[in-house]
Amino acid sequence: MPGPFRIEVGWPVPSLWPNARPHWSDKYKASKKAKLEAFWATKTVIPPGHQHDGSRMKLTIEAHPDVTRGRDDDNLVAAMKSARDGIASALNCDDGLFDLQPVTWGGLDRGRGRVVLILESSQ
Repeated sequence: MPGPFRIEVGWPVPSLWPNARPHWSDKYKASKKAKLEAFWATKTVIPPGHQHDGSRMKLTIEAHPDVTRGRDDDNLVAAMKSARDGIASALNCDDGLFDLQPVTWGGLDRGRGRVVLILESSQ
């Protein structure tokens, strides 16, 4: 697998965070939108015709929040589940092949927030 690939998506909406208690339809819509965003963000960075070879991949979540409020990395990982599913779908593989690395916290991205998912070979 060539790479690393840097896949940039927006900050997860509140209904995707595990401590939120949204209506099931709101969570479904947010999950579907996040998955689709990550799918297309992945398709734009992988080479045309790329076929995943079934190998394990390291996945690092680089967070750029929009405010300086403290955040839990485990909640961010949970909020990014739909995005991980979208990446796996774009690569035509199972997200069980992703070896999650510790979350890294980047600088602020005032006004919008974003998450960069860095995907690279585990070898």
